[in-house]
Amino acid sequence: MIIILLFLSFLGISYGGGKVHYLTLKNGVRIIVEETHGRGIVSGSIFIKGGTHGEKKRGTTHLMATLLIRGTKSYDAYSIASTFEDWGGSISTSTADDYVEISFSTRPQGFEKALEVIKSILTEPLFSQDDLSREKNNTIVAIRASRERGFDFAMEHLRRITYRGTSYEVSPLGREEDIQNITREDLLERWRQLVKGGNVVVSISGDISWDQVRGKLEEAFSSLPAGSYPVDTVSTYIEETKLEKVEREGSQATIMCAFNAVPYNSKDYFAFKVLTSILGDGMNSKLFKELREKKGYAYATFAMYPTRLASPRLIAYIGTSPQKAQDALQDLVKVILHSPIEEGDLQLAKKRMVGDYILDHQTRARRAWYRGFYEVLGLGYKTDDEYVSRIQEVRWEDIKRLRENLGDKYHCVVVQPPKI
Repeated sequence: MIIILLFLSFLGISYGGGKVHYLTLKNGVRIIVEETHGRGIVSGSIFIKGGTHGEKKRGTTHLMATLLIRGTKSYDAYSIASTFEDWGGSISTSTADDYVEISFSTRPQGFEKALEVIKSILTEPLFSQDDLSREKNNTIVAIRASRERGFDFAMEHLRRITYRGTSYEVSPLGREEDIQNITREDLLERWRQLVKGGNVVVSISGDISWDQVRGKLEEAFSSLPAGSYPVDTVSTYIEETKLEKVEREGSQATIMCAFNAVPYNSKDYFAFKVLTSILGDGMNSKLFKELREKKGYAYATFAMYPTRLASPRLIAYIGTSPQKAQDALQDLVKVILHSPIEEGDLQLAKKRMVGDYILDHQTRARRAWYRGFYEVLGLGYKTDDEYVSRIQEVRWEDIKRLRENLGDKYHCVVVQPPKI
């Protein structure tokens, strides 16, 4: 533990980690700024809570987020991009199940202009008809392309089973039939719903002085309307086992299974992350040892525990040959639910997770992202700073209890070539 703390201390010095400031504006916008020193870089993530929750036409939020940086009343797409790229940086948007993100990077010299552009993006987007038509076509192409990838194709079908009746049933890209019918008015309505002060978290890490930028940040984000968008967080649970087999041309079978997990705001959240790591993260994980090394089913197999506002799931994956699909499915479920876990497995998982944390926090962009992510979920930005200690606190008794509480119900999808 002492070595880890020393390593983290060294990390903060080496990569410019500094004081963190937190401010809530009158309209509800939360601003987090980490002052760093040494490399002349400023990176940030702006989170807008809501994601795909409450969409009338699936894919509307994704299109809205994409078009935010395609032009505003004051800046065209070229001007927006060049504001960041002229300093060697960038700006982009993405849509997840629970939030929209605008990520950016620039130099300290370009930060004030960047804030002006970001203010325009949030308060006066253009949503031109030409851009909308173009991005609708691009999104439909992206949806079709995703079905060529075994993992994405299986996930699409697993979503329909395990998240049925929730916003998570469809990926943020949406459905083709809905996308074709999305109008500019739909984007404006979604923008008005989501872009409100209470929904917005601004997280920045960079070589800037809080005293010098605070006023500029307040000016840029105080113009957002107050209020928030209500997110329905009613969860669905796996109450009975379901298996769906889907035929798809190809040479490989893809297997994906979902199991009940604990909510993101549970006291067991970090312990469940450790359990997931034990089961399916890396070459020392149970899935890798049992399904690849012992059984030789596949090269790739893993488990993940997506942090979502509702309907928590542990998801396990393996790609294998069609001839081995049935055995691989049975053994995957067996490993998740019944493979023995020892104290040594726990210690290995902790070391791996702390190492991953250290490596993933070496850039300002990632540090800003994690603080904003935890804040927009409602866990608080300090959760990221507490991550290592929370992982170290997990006991073998916690892992044993959570494993026993997984139950014996699950949802699985098997995608394989049609039988000749």
